[in-house]
Formats: sequence, structure tokens, C-alpha cells
Amino acid sequence: MTRVLRSGAYSNLVVRGETRDLAQDDARLAQRLGYDTIRNLLRIDRTIDSVSTRPLTAIGDEVLDTIRVGVNELLFTGTADHAAVDSAVEVARSIEPGASGFCNAILRAVIRQGEPEFPEGDQGGALRLGQPLWIYEQMLSAWGEDEAATFLAASQLEAPRTARLRWGEAPDGALPVSGISSAYLLPPQAVLPEGMVVQDGASIAVSLALDPQPAEVILDLAAAPGGKALHIADLLDGSGVVIASDRHSRRVTSAVGRLEESPVRWCVADGRRTPYRSDSFNRVLVDAPCSGLGTLRRRPEVRFRTTQADLTNLAAVQVDMLAEALRVVRPGGLVVYSVCTVTPQETINVIEGLHTEPLTGLPGRPWGGGWLLAPHLTGTDGMFITRIRG
Repeated sequence: MTRVLRSGAYSNLVVRGETRDLAQDDARLAQRLGYDTIRNLLRIDRTIDSVSTRPLTAIGDEVLDTIRVGVNELLFTGTADHAAVDSAVEVARSIEPGASGFCNAILRAVIRQGEPEFPEGDQGGALRLGQPLWIYEQMLSAWGEDEAATFLAASQLEAPRTARLRWGEAPDGALPVSGISSAYLLPPQAVLPEGMVVQDGASIAVSLALDPQPAEVILDLAAAPGGKALHIADLLDGSGVVIASDRHSRRVTSAVGRLEESPVRWCVADGRRTPYRSDSFNRVLVDAPCSGLGTLRRRPEVRFRTTQADLTNLAAVQVDMLAEALRVVRPGGLVVYSVCTVTPQETINVIEGLHTEPLTGLPGRPWGGGWLLAPHLTGTDGMFITRIRG
């Protein structure tokens, strides 16, 4: 957790890497504790601060994180009090001589006093849902109180294990995701068969919305790590060409290595200023860089890494990329714009004034000129998708 909160690492990568050598049940428990502690971090830190004789900044990082996990167990997981305290105290003792006493005192004070009462108004509403106030207010403004709260509550839950079937058969116990072809929910213990790739249903829906046709030349404008480009190639089944661009050469190299048997052709190019000639592609996918607030179930730390100012900067990039896509698509061709976020600045505002097509055949609901998938609507990550004719 220390790497996620202080070094910019992604929780979904760190949690898998750090628990790889554990027994399956132990790994799942450690993963759940790590994710839940980050999800509930604002409430946990507020609780620690209410009983601690030291400010949080004066507590060593690893000791503080150990206490955070312990408080998470006491407040949110139903772990027996003595088990939560004993585990945290033992870890604290191994980190720093003398830290065990401090850790024990904090956790026992939390047992006695519990979580402080919530403030009134939006501040309390945001805190209950584990969100910074500005994110809560963004969603209130966009969707109203009821849907905003439902979305944010769903975003606090554990994400299901979802995969796309490329060929063969899904494993026993796999359940089709309603309305999203080739998407399956996998049982926690299921071994991923060779013909499946891990991919959220919302990401699968993006390539389905592009609807590639035989013999077409298609561009994925910001393609790394390559999941959607691979899906597009699978849908073409060898009858067309998929060009996958990304501005980060390291990510392109990584994608090429992982997808070496794929027919996708990779290119390093800035999606705002590509080397492609105008009117070159039948279809273009703009899966643009965004705040990622639709992926809070899988990467709960996103809420702490994004600011309101970031939304303005990201929207400017998204507008430029969409304009570039419309330049390189052929007349009458199709551009799909998608982002795994739900803020108006990055979704409905980006496509304002453009002639969008209705999106049908997918679960979710219309929003502005596009289509919304989200954990409270479809059980998937949050994703905004729209179709625009060139």
C-alpha cells in the first residue's frame, strides 16, 4: 500500500504482484484488505486523527499504513477486534522498535470510541462514500443526488473478475455479461483458459460500438496496452487492417511483446498530431486518456491522484485527439470516442456540437450525445461511448 499511496504505483498491479506467492485464500484476503483500506482511506485517516496523540504526518509511513489496515478491519470488515489488533501490532513491531505500543493504543482507542460522527451536508455525504468532496459534487451536479450516491456506492465495491472469450469455451461457472457479447464473469477460483483474455465488460463494449467490418482499415488512436486493438482485430478475423498508435514508446514496446502473435500493427505517434494522411481510415477509435474515475472499483487510488484542474487539461487533450480522428477518418466513416470516466468535462462537453449517432445494442443508458455504462447500471466499469460520422 505504501507504494500505491506514495510512489504513484497502481493498486491493481501492486496487489497482484505482492500476493503472487501466497496461497490463494491468503492472497484474496490480502488483496481485499489492501483495496478496502484505500477505498476507505478518508474515513480511516479521520478516525486515526481523532484518537492519535500525533499528527498523521509524524507517524512513519509503514507504521501508519499498518494502523490504517487495522482500522479498516475494525470499522469495515467485521474482523474480530482482538484479531485485527494482534495482527497489526505484530506487523508494527517488525517494522519499528517501539511502534507496537503506539499501534496498540490507537487501535484500542478506535474500539472504544468508534468512527467520529459525519459532518452535515455534502461534506458528510462525500465522506460516507469515501470520496473527496469535489468528486461527490461533480457527480451531484451531473446526475443528481440519488444516482450520484448509487454510482459512488457501487464504485466502493469489489470489481468482478471479467474476461473476453476469443475462442473455445468459457470455464465452468462463467456467466455471460448481459448485453455485451463475448464478455463473461468468472468465478474467483477459475483458471483463465487459453482462449480468454482479462478485460472489463465496458472495455469490450467499446470495440463492439466501433463495429468493424470486413476488409476495413481501422485506427486505434491511443491503443496501449492493446486490449481494444486486439478485440478489433479479433472482430475483423483477418479480413482487415488494424493500426494501433500510442505516444509512449515504452508502452508500445510492452504491447508488442505481450501481443506478439496478434496481427495488430503498432506505431509510436502522438494522438493529437499523427503522421497519417487525411481520409485514411474507415473507422477510428479514440479511447482517450482521462481521469479514470469510472475505474474506482479496480484502482481506488485514482480519487486521490486527480484534481479538478486535471479535468480541464485532460479535456483539452481529448478535444484535440477527437479532432485528429475526424481528420484521418474517411468521409462517411465512423469515429468512436470513449473514456473510462464519468465527469461531464471529459464526456458530454467534449462532444458538444458534434453530430453523434445513437448507440444501440448495449446495456446502460443514454447521456447527452453518448452512452453510459457504469457499475450501478451495468455491473461494469464506468465508460462513456459515442459514435460520430466523418
